[in-house]
Parts: sequence; structure tokens; C-alpha cells
Amino acid sequence: MSEGDPGLDAGDGGGGSFWTSFPAILTASAVFLGALVSAIVALRGGGDNGPPVPTTTTTAQGNEYFVPVTRPAGRVYFEGETMFVKASLPARPMLVLAENDEQLEDVGMSARAEWVSGAKDFGVGFVCRYADGGNYYLLSVLSGGRYHIVRYRKGKPVSLSRGTSGAIDDDANDLNVRCVGDDPVILTLRAGGQEVARARDEAGIVAGNVGLRLGTSESVVTASFRGFELRAL
Repeated sequence: MSEGDPGLDAGDGGGGSFWTSFPAILTASAVFLGALVSAIVALRGGGDNGPPVPTTTTTAQGNEYFVPVTRPAGRVYFEGETMFVKASLPARPMLVLAENDEQLEDVGMSARAEWVSGAKDFGVGFVCRYADGGNYYLLSVLSGGRYHIVRYRKGKPVSLSRGTSGAIDDDANDLNVRCVGDDPVILTLRAGGQEVARARDEAGIVAGNVGLRLGTSESVVTASFRGFELRAL
């Protein structure tokens, strides 16, 4: 495992490092990763557990919320019904924001995230309530069965929940996250149908965009996403 706490690149939506004082483990790898949406949902109303409303399907050119992009930190591309995210620079996570103009509040997201190639010490995750590069939440899983929920405020990361879980696989995970409430904000992370982490944030971020993040401190890493769903709660 790598060590250190390298910062993010502001041009890639960063604003601080992923890990905060987590000795002997990967600090700067957090991810985020993307998904090919079998059905991407419109963020409209809906009950707490209501089914997503399909609005579009993914094509080789992208989908309603994610499209191909190339930046110094990496790229997003599509092959058939799969979305790939590549993080090209060590300790510079690739953050992919949804093509969305709304300020989203209570949302749920899910997808199957899989390692494809490159570094085996990496992290992938979902971003919610992204106000700007220094203010958002990150809910992620990392190699070695680790998880981490982080709040970024003015570019400074604060760890809300972290640890390890036997439900987290090194190569492929069916992930589901929820970001709800405002006083406090409740953040939950599930892997393989099992809740692995829940965090409360009294100083909550009220609303913002959503997205995915992928990173490693070692070299280059590529991951895929399938069946991404976004829903209002």
C-alpha cells in the first residue's frame, strides 16, 4: 500500500486530498467511477424507495448525465453499454461530474464498479452535493476492503467514516449510496447489498451536483461502470 497525502488538482474538481491522517494506507486514491446507465433517471420527486424513471439509454457517445471527456488527469469513454474512467496521473483523482444544471438535494446512486487495468491499489466512489471543487461529499471503496466517507469544505477534507468491510471486493462491487437530509446530512454506503458505512454531518452541504471519482497513488488505473442509476429520494 502507498502512503502520503498528495493533493488533488484544482482543474479536475479537486480541493484537498481524499484521505486525512490514515497512516499506512492509500491516502490520495479516491475515486470515482462511472457507469453506463442501463436506465438513467430523471431527478424528479418520487418516494424514498421509488423505482427510477428511465429517461435515456447509454450509447457509445455517452448518456444523459455522462459524456466522453479527455483531461490531463484522465478520460471518460464508452464501449457499447459500458462506461470507462481512466485516471492517468498518480495522486490526481479523475472526477467526473454529471451533465446537470440542477442543484440536487436528496439522491440515491447505484452502479457496478469494476477494476479493468492498471494499479491494484486504487479507490472508486460517488460524489454528491458537489457545490464546487472544494465543497462536496465523497463516498468510496478502496482496494483491501476499505471504505471512506469524506466531506470537503473549502478544499479541506474531513473524514466522516472509514474502515474495512468483508463486503468490499478488490475487483468488482455493486455499490449503492444515499445522500439525504440537511440537519444533519445522512450519508450511507452499501456494497453487495450490505450496508458498510453510515455517517452524519451536522455541518451539512445543502445541495449540488453528483458525479464519480477514480484515483490511485501508484500509476494509472482504469475502471468501468455498468447499470448506473440516479434517483431522487
